[in-house]
Amino acid sequence: MTLKGFEAYSPAIQRELERLGFTEATPIQEAAFQPIMEGLNVLLLAPTGSGKTEAAVLPVFEAYLRLRGKGWNPPGIKILYITPLRALNRDLLERLEWWCEKLGVKVAVRHGDTEVSERSKQAKSPPDMLITTPETVQAIIPGKRLRENLKSVRYVIIDEVHE
Repeated sequence: MTLKGFEAYSPAIQRELERLGFTEATPIQEAAFQPIMEGLNVLLLAPTGSGKTEAAVLPVFEAYLRLRGKGWNPPGIKILYITPLRALNRDLLERLEWWCEKLGVKVAVRHGDTEVSERSKQAKSPPDMLITTPETVQAIIPGKRLRENLKSVRYVIIDEVHE
């Protein structure tokens, strides 16, 4: 099957797109790939259901996987996904966790209700991708260990900017 608009992605991502039944990138997904891969700051504006989440995360995953394939994998968090708690619904979380599992990207969620044991685990063994809220980012920056883990952040996705 030919995946129109997804040709630049690695075989691992293309394989998962095929499994999901994607045959063609949406306009926002096609437009976002190149500037994100070039490391530019990008603001994606598109209607609900247009594929914005994948438009943002798939190029980030692709870029991260390429770097990791070249040996770049410092300790700490590499991808920071910031979203309001309201927007961190089950669908979004399940989709991000699904992609991370399929691509071998270690992911964790951190918000005000995260248990102390999970917070400690994240500080000692940080995920590649941390999904969190603006309030939690503000709360974790003063923490010595997590602040150290944030030094490896290369990609930041801020979801629901209007919130």
